[in-house]
Amino acid sequence: MNKNITFQRLGVLLAYPLAYTYIRLIFFTFGHEIKLYGMIGQGEFEFNLAYPIFTIFFILVNEFVRRGRREATGMPPKGAIFWYLMMILSSVTADINPQGEYSSLPEVSVFAMHLCAVYSVLASNELLLGGKTSGFIIADLVHGFYVKSFAGFPNFVIDWGSFRKPQVITGETTEGDTRKNRISAVVFVGVMILLMIISVNLMSSIDPDIKRFINNIFGNLFDYLGRIDAADIIARLVFAVPVCFYLYGLMSRSAKSDGSREKNFAQWLLRVKGKGKTVSSTLVYIASGIFVVGYVLFFVKRFTYMLGGFAGDVPEGMLVSKYAINGFWELVGIMAVNLCVYIAIILLGKTDSDGKFSLPSKILVTLLMIESIIFAAMSMSKICLYYSIYGYTPKRILAMWATLSLGFAAIMTILTVNKGKPHFRAGVIFTTISYIAICFLSIVLVAIGA
Repeated sequence: MNKNITFQRLGVLLAYPLAYTYIRLIFFTFGHEIKLYGMIGQGEFEFNLAYPIFTIFFILVNEFVRRGRREATGMPPKGAIFWYLMMILSSVTADINPQGEYSSLPEVSVFAMHLCAVYSVLASNELLLGGKTSGFIIADLVHGFYVKSFAGFPNFVIDWGSFRKPQVITGETTEGDTRKNRISAVVFVGVMILLMIISVNLMSSIDPDIKRFINNIFGNLFDYLGRIDAADIIARLVFAVPVCFYLYGLMSRSAKSDGSREKNFAQWLLRVKGKGKTVSSTLVYIASGIFVVGYVLFFVKRFTYMLGGFAGDVPEGMLVSKYAINGFWELVGIMAVNLCVYIAIILLGKTDSDGKFSLPSKILVTLLMIESIIFAAMSMSKICLYYSIYGYTPKRILAMWATLSLGFAAIMTILTVNKGKPHFRAGVIFTTISYIAICFLSIVLVAIGA
């Protein structure tokens, strides 16, 4: 049999089990039934195997669909392998529980797992709007989560056509495959099994040895079946149906696409972006200059207070906890605002004839990002001071990661503006890898009692 047809059939057959597993995992606490226990140093930990098992299952089904519907051969593209790996690592960090405490925020890791799953499907079929991870990442995710998935809803029904028997054309007549009808064979086997169960049950009622033998073999199975909640099973079976259509629709629709629509859409986005760049350079200089000067005035007024965290100096009469928290999230918010200012400039501000920033724009954006880096250093000093006194919690280390990510984004922005080469991809990769790394670091910190 043709390998492509085999992969097509496997993809269709495994789509519903994949959806059922997802429903069981996310909504019905499947994850709490598959645990691995171990030691890190002197600390014990629980590792939830369910999330990694699901992600590997997801990757396997996507590869079957990709190879069957796209007739792909060989290894997936490098970008797909990277996002497959990130999805698996995100699933690993979703629920590692050292010493009774979560080492990360499970909701964030599960959310990251979803993002990587959709993005990896697009990357595996080479459908990313920029050809690779780029500034189109938001549009890519919307394209995967909504356009491909919902447009591919009918594919789960359509693709069952791969199970049709091939027809042989002989002269002027068309003869179907003469093999025995498989449905009849399945029905026959089912009837025989049912009759055998009835027969064995009747014999066990007569002979106590047969009854004892049956109980020894199937006793645990019968106990498990007796504990099953029929309502939960029915609910999972029902909810898994639309999830099946959604997941398979995403995979199948992506595998069947030749990428032409994605290229046209990316070109359209670039044209729309170009038409919006009408704001005069003077207005851009004034607006960005106000931000730069405003932050300079802020530094002059609050510089000593904000840098106290580096030396551990806290204003007299103020608790360390209050000092560390006071202004931290505001500083993080300012860094995010500065990135939005930069995005507004590149989307709406006029550029030179060659599409590059003018010298004043480069200077102002560079100054703005340098100020963001200073804000990142200030916020990092605060969270480090808080951490050194009150110890580790998942939220604190997550706040540290957010600060590092925004600081790195500011550095990449400076390089982009001054070198004329986008560094957005590096920012996305750093953000993803640093989150995974910081989650694993937190596992160790919790285990050793840091």
